[in-house]
Amino acid sequence: MRIVIALLLTLLLSPLAHAELRGGVARVEITPSASMPMYGYANRKCGPANGTHDPLMAKVLVLESGGTRMAIVTMDLGSMVSDTLRQDVASKLGVPIVLLAASHTHSAPAFLPFGSAPATNAAALAYRAELEGKIFQAIADALKTMAPVTLKVGRRSLQLGYNRLLPRDDGRTRALFDNLERVPYGPVDPELVVLRVDGADGQPRAVLVHYATHPVVLGPTNCQYSADYPGVMQAAAEAAIPGAQVMFVQGGAGDINPIFMARSGDQTKDFGVVQTMGALLAEEVVRAHHTATPVPAGGEGITATSEVVTLKDRWDAAQSLDVGITTVLIDHSVAIAAWPGEVMHRLQQDWKSRAEVPVALFSGYTFSAGGTWAGYVPDLRSAAHGGYGADASTRVEVGAGERLLERHLIHLYGLLGKWREKQGRP
Repeated sequence: MRIVIALLLTLLLSPLAHAELRGGVARVEITPSASMPMYGYANRKCGPANGTHDPLMAKVLVLESGGTRMAIVTMDLGSMVSDTLRQDVASKLGVPIVLLAASHTHSAPAFLPFGSAPATNAAALAYRAELEGKIFQAIADALKTMAPVTLKVGRRSLQLGYNRLLPRDDGRTRALFDNLERVPYGPVDPELVVLRVDGADGQPRAVLVHYATHPVVLGPTNCQYSADYPGVMQAAAEAAIPGAQVMFVQGGAGDINPIFMARSGDQTKDFGVVQTMGALLAEEVVRAHHTATPVPAGGEGITATSEVVTLKDRWDAAQSLDVGITTVLIDHSVAIAAWPGEVMHRLQQDWKSRAEVPVALFSGYTFSAGGTWAGYVPDLRSAAHGGYGADASTRVEVGAGERLLERHLIHLYGLLGKWREKQGRP
């Protein structure tokens, strides 16, 4: 089936020679003031949220180089789609590249019309408008703090997740949602990547943590707003790295659940499990921060290509959905692939292995370029063997994951200047 390109928006501004990289940060609390239905679980054991355990946050990093600005916004939300916000930030703040990255915590409010969210009631619409306003202002605030920065990268490996799609005797896979025995079923991508943004004094201003595991330590018995383990990780890492804003970017976690799961229904016990998971990840983040090495700074600036691809519905060829992706390149050294959905880990690994740059980052659950939320995006093998998110509860046509990955790679090679107008030497 042919992918029809609905829109191609390329942000290729001519970078300045040896362009300076500048950065600014800000944060804002986005916890709803009202009780709302909660995200993610169809079998939630309670009604709307009955309180807040820990605040939900949105954190902003703005980078500027070569005449182009980009904003990375990490949010303690299940998902986020807002073309209005993206366009407002571009037209009113002069930031044309906006990555709205949800952590995918299942203890956030449900306010969007796609998936498990309830959608269009007055409380949901009011919260969405409030959220858009707060994030817009946080980006504006980050712009006021812009100063020269440099980048470092640190890597660690730890398996805090398991692959919930287990093969069965009939050759099909079935989802194992609860794994209280903490069996490290595989395969997974255990790599933790930390992008450290340092000020002119060499001290970190922001630390972006890239890791791929569903934030579902808290189960369907929880009825309090919570950032789940990414919130614990960020708070612990910020305490250990004074002055740094720690931000969590979810990766290809579509088929990866956490090893630590809280399903007792006892609030004290369950949040203790969240604390354990978050603390373990924070320890590795701090280690990666201390061992981070400089990213090559070529001075080529920031470039990006955004595209909205029209995909057929897997189960109804008469239906389709538009999926926006963005590929970002910073100084020809850091490449970011942004996907608006629950992408499976093999696609993340393929991106990292095939992107010919020193630092290849995968930003799942990230809205950036129009279109809608893609839902689950399986790799071809997973789609063939089935299971939750692989054939059940997925909408995108067979092969959509690989096709979107190819689009990211085509865009990246273009940003790197690989595509020529004439044939090369034989």
